[in-house]
Amino acid sequence: VTSVSIPLFKTHLPPDAHLAVKATIETGQLALGANVAEFEKRLGSWSGANRICGISDVSGALTLALYVAGVRPGDEVILSPMTCLATSMPVANLFATPVWCDVDPRTGMMDSSLLQNLITEKTRAIIVFHWSGDIANLKALRDVANRAGIPLVEDASEAFGAEFQGARIGCETADFTVMSFGAVRQLTCGEGAAVSATDEHHYDSLQKLRRYGINSETFRLPNGDLNPASDIPVAGFNFPMNNISATIGLEQFRKIDVIVQKYRANGAYFQDALADTPGLTLLARREDAISGYWTYSLRAERRDDLVRKLVLNGIGSQRLHLRNDKYSCFAASINKDPLPGVDIFDRENLSIPCGWWVGSRERETISSCIRAGW
Repeated sequence: VTSVSIPLFKTHLPPDAHLAVKATIETGQLALGANVAEFEKRLGSWSGANRICGISDVSGALTLALYVAGVRPGDEVILSPMTCLATSMPVANLFATPVWCDVDPRTGMMDSSLLQNLITEKTRAIIVFHWSGDIANLKALRDVANRAGIPLVEDASEAFGAEFQGARIGCETADFTVMSFGAVRQLTCGEGAAVSATDEHHYDSLQKLRRYGINSETFRLPNGDLNPASDIPVAGFNFPMNNISATIGLEQFRKIDVIVQKYRANGAYFQDALADTPGLTLLARREDAISGYWTYSLRAERRDDLVRKLVLNGIGSQRLHLRNDKYSCFAASINKDPLPGVDIFDRENLSIPCGWWVGSRERETISSCIRAGW
């Protein structure tokens, strides 16, 4: 097996991150605490979002967002099957039913023109997934959701640093926005996530429900003992971010602007370098948005042949996600119509490296290898 010299994903850690983590460990304050609050503040300042909750992982964040949006057992949630399992599993974990919406094969993302016909009296939320950091047709999706009075939940796990109409994703672009800070994201906490909410009441619920439904202001007495008068009216989860993850994330902010710009620059390079390559279809990216370019995603004829060639040349690549409607755990999901866009996109989607570790030499190697044919 040829070793991969240009990986598809790579973890970024500042050289002094271990010192910051050591300092946090030495305080003995490892769980939800001041570092998490500082991370939420920094993330809010950077993204423009006003109400942010740090969460332990992305599936927990999405589970929490859907629950606060009102999703309960037996309800329906509309989403695209071209998504990450971290996006679809929370729907099943809440015992709700996924309703699959076809995608526009030019983008790999939900076709907003089909959305209205999928809404029923059981619909409680719509999830929009930003494929590989590209931005979906947010305005059209929001318009449909608003007319129906249904919360729009935005999974921006792959879109950190992306922008829509001049604002960074997460800045009130949906009712709820989920961000992921897993090991190979643009900004990593090792593991972690966040949820932002546009509504103050929703934000208050997120704050309480991420930690068992506890009201942190009344749960303990001034002497630190438990307060028997502090009620828990709604049973919550156990999804809070911890201080160690938050510490790693805070260190990342020192270089985050440089990192985001590297992803963007590489994405722009591939847009030009791979244009008009026989056998490739480059994805359509919105003029009113800037992609986060978590990977550079495209469509390739005879994709498996191209993957084999890239592997032989030490270049990491893969289909980013499989269509989720084919997993047997979603046997009870709803397909109201055929999904021809999903058929095309699932057959051809491919991601190549686009991150901070891809320099001018690496991206020329990648593009030359692809342009030479397969």
